[in-house]
Amino acid sequence: MSDIEPELVDDDDDVRVESAAQVVAAKETLAARCKAAGILCEEITDSEGEWRVRVGMKSARTVRPLTLWSAESINRLLALPFERYVFLSDLEAICSYSDGTIEAGVRYAGNGIAPMGSMYRRLFGADRPEDFDLAAAKMVIAPQQDGLPHIEISQASPVFQTLSRAAGTRRLTLKLSHCRVTTHDSALALLQKIAGSVLFQVDLMVDIPITLERERRRPALSRRVRRAGSPPELQYPQTQFESAPLSLYWYGRSAAGMPLLQFLAFYQVVEFFFPIYSQSEAHRKLKAILKDPTFRGDRDTDIARLLAAIHVSRSGAYGDERSQLRATLFECTDSDAVRRFLEEDEGRKDFFQTKAKSLPYHKLPLANPSADLRGDVAERVYDIRCKIVHTKTDSRDGSVELLLPFTPEAEQLTFDIELVQYLAQRVLIASSTPLNVYG
Repeated sequence: MSDIEPELVDDDDDVRVESAAQVVAAKETLAARCKAAGILCEEITDSEGEWRVRVGMKSARTVRPLTLWSAESINRLLALPFERYVFLSDLEAICSYSDGTIEAGVRYAGNGIAPMGSMYRRLFGADRPEDFDLAAAKMVIAPQQDGLPHIEISQASPVFQTLSRAAGTRRLTLKLSHCRVTTHDSALALLQKIAGSVLFQVDLMVDIPITLERERRRPALSRRVRRAGSPPELQYPQTQFESAPLSLYWYGRSAAGMPLLQFLAFYQVVEFFFPIYSQSEAHRKLKAILKDPTFRGDRDTDIARLLAAIHVSRSGAYGDERSQLRATLFECTDSDAVRRFLEEDEGRKDFFQTKAKSLPYHKLPLANPSADLRGDVAERVYDIRCKIVHTKTDSRDGSVELLLPFTPEAEQLTFDIELVQYLAQRVLIASSTPLNVYG
């Protein structure tokens, strides 16, 4: 009792000194252990004098910060052999090579808020999870032969609860033990293989979708320029929009956190108008061919030029999809406006000028002030579209690698999603018609 009560006495100088000493001791012990293990450890103090200790846990070729703000949180970490653990990139998952263990958070993958009650009931037969002894509940899958990992789904371990941002006392994790892994990539591959098989089996047997939990990152703030000040003054509508592409647009706006789905929804808004604007482009091409003095109607090569210019796709649009996209953007957007959009936000401009160079998509020549960027934008958007849907493309594309959900490449689509959303807005506006309320 005497050990607890002094902590509540605010005006006791000895207690404050003792408390400060405990903090200093905890910080020093943590710093020493991190240094010995080659783990980054730094103390940060904000403008108000509040301190934080940030530990950089290893995660592939990067680090994942673990922030501690009290002696209690530091001592909780010190009670664990945290030096043995590394994070597996992009997942809420930890691995100990020396112990041969991998532990990964799992979550409900359906729409809406995770129905924890359904998960507990179907996995463990628990009608009321708050009254259920989760600590004793385990789903164990024993290996059929020596050398294979042991598999278990159960409550998150104390180590996982301390290290993971997504942890909590009622969290479930997939645990693998007796693993023969010595590198990050081999551990990640093993986890993905077993999780894919086990969690798909769970879905088939109990009809509840569960997936590995992605790394908890701080939500990225929207990069779109926001206008501060008074509320917007809305005007009475003068135009109306096609219901189908507008529905796709709202679908894209509602698909936050699903970058591939969001990109495709906005792309489909633009795609909806391909037949209209590609026809205008085809007219220009035909006129140019027919006005050519060297054109001969009895020459097969000239007829082939005409046929190529008026090639009609299954959607009724003219030309291949790449040229349809290009024609639509040239009809519906302004070159200067597109450049302003790309350059008005410093983060967006920096991404497309520098950071995007490492990505396998068409580059935008922002550094050239005289370049009409619409053609390059069309090429880039089409590149990404092909990598998402992985369909057949024309001979210029060559092989197309699939762009998968929950990958670093998908997470890097933020600025490209903003771009295709902007294009969808411009095309909707350009394609609107005068408002006919009763028509």
